[in-house]
Amino acid sequence: MNIILKKNVESLGDVGDVVKVADGYARNFLFPKGFA
Repeated sequence: MNIILKKNVESLGDVGDVVKVADGYARNFLFPKGFA
């Protein structure tokens, strides 16, 4: 899944970066914490 970062994430990138991550990682970690 391609997502746009709303906050800096050390292992992925900076605000505004479009990164490809696993669907589960996005749904279970990034979206709930407001990173994407």
